[in-house]
Amino acid sequence: MPFDLLFYVKAAIAIIAVFAVCVTLHEFGHFYVAKKSGVAVPVFAIGFGPKLFKWVRGGTEYSVRLLPLGGFVQMAGEAPQETWFPVGHEVAYELNESLQIITLGDPKDMPKAYVGVVRRADLTDKLEMSIETAEGVRTFKVKPYARVMMNARSSIPLVEKHEQVLGKPLYKRAAIILAGPVMNFLLAGVLFAAVNTYTGVRTTVISQVEPRTPAQVAGLQPGDKIVMLNHEPIGNWIQLVNRIRSGSASTTGHPQPLNITVKRGGVDRTVAVTPEMTKQGVPVIGIESVVTHNPLRTIPSGFSALVRDTWLTLQGYKSLVVQHQYAALSGPVGIADVITQQVRFGFWHVVMIAGVLSLNLGLFNLIPIPALDGGRLLFILVELIRGRKVDPQKEGFVHFVGFALLMLFAVVITYRDVTHLF
Repeated sequence: MPFDLLFYVKAAIAIIAVFAVCVTLHEFGHFYVAKKSGVAVPVFAIGFGPKLFKWVRGGTEYSVRLLPLGGFVQMAGEAPQETWFPVGHEVAYELNESLQIITLGDPKDMPKAYVGVVRRADLTDKLEMSIETAEGVRTFKVKPYARVMMNARSSIPLVEKHEQVLGKPLYKRAAIILAGPVMNFLLAGVLFAAVNTYTGVRTTVISQVEPRTPAQVAGLQPGDKIVMLNHEPIGNWIQLVNRIRSGSASTTGHPQPLNITVKRGGVDRTVAVTPEMTKQGVPVIGIESVVTHNPLRTIPSGFSALVRDTWLTLQGYKSLVVQHQYAALSGPVGIADVITQQVRFGFWHVVMIAGVLSLNLGLFNLIPIPALDGGRLLFILVELIRGRKVDPQKEGFVHFVGFALLMLFAVVITYRDVTHLF
């Protein structure tokens, strides 16, 4: 029993770490490019829920929160700031000596403030509000960085247009959106490279020739470096395997001879090798390769794996839509179960699954569905084509509906994952 307990503790740590790293780095991508683009970023949080501790630097409140499954970033002006204060609703406000609004919020959160009814609000271009007071409708300027009380203890600032996401040109807004998925792709490449550095990467240098195999018959020797196959360059082991399979295929069912060029003692030699078929119908020639842990080889191979897995994942999305293979989908519970299974095989298996999850998170977010990064990019594309902005309130409503549907879909997938576990 103690061993089982230890395993599940390790599994819980692995699940939290994988989700936290993948999601937090996604949000950090948005955060970093937003900051570099001059957008005010009031909040960057690691985790969700109540704050364990926080600090403020450069106008941003950084916090670590109780539930460590991810994180979030809050950027000024992602949606029009006035949407917080609908016309006809009550608002509490505080004024400075110049009769500028310095604090806004719900009356229940600001019991000592003035209270009025919003009649007009422009918090994007002019930073002003018209409020119906006991003396009639009055128009107030809103001081830049006036605080909006989200609750009795938490607030965010109202900023001028040049510090809002909506106030930035299209290319900067697109860069901010793309930065999240790009961070996921970079993380996946780094993790794949780390795994390759630990496990090693096969090279095209022969380490062993199996006896009584086509390679031995052809005269191949340990130390030979395979540089060409059928007069086409070979760059890595995976390419060699794929070329052997495709180059030896025939309509008769018998493998075709291959011209393999090796470098031996600084001299190129070309030999003819006819593969033999395994019981599974796979052509082989009977060699093992030298494995290298050199980062100069393992890091590029990690990013090559990123490109390969991206293509395979896109093919999977295609099959999902065309062939309705929805059983292949997994939600958070299914992903957590996969991570748990990988814990049984060791640390580096968890690192690999973290890379796969990061890659999938980046690709999924680029799907042009409202509420996802891809949906926001779609609206930017529409704006580019139309030459004018889509009504922010209409866009916000579309994203809200998209988010609601995604949450419903997530609930359905989670229910299915849970029923499969028990």
